[in-house]
Amino acid sequence: MSYRINTGLRGANPTLQICDASSGSVRLAWEYPRQDPKLSVEDRELLAMRREEAIHELFRRLFLLTTEQYLKGELPEGH
Repeated sequence: MSYRINTGLRGANPTLQICDASSGSVRLAWEYPRQDPKLSVEDRELLAMRREEAIHELFRRLFLLTTEQYLKGELPEGH
């Protein structure tokens, strides 16, 4: 199974979408979280931790998708 990766901006927030190339179904969707300027310092710190967790989860999922492709022999030579 190969994937199509779409990136872009929604306002100032970067977005990422990974879709199955054959069916077009979305396998992973991610958007950088927005931040409300009225939040307290504690809430901003909590959001920063959640953002870091979300980024780690994104890379974990990308790794798993790539591993799945590798094990199925779907990656082109040289990757």
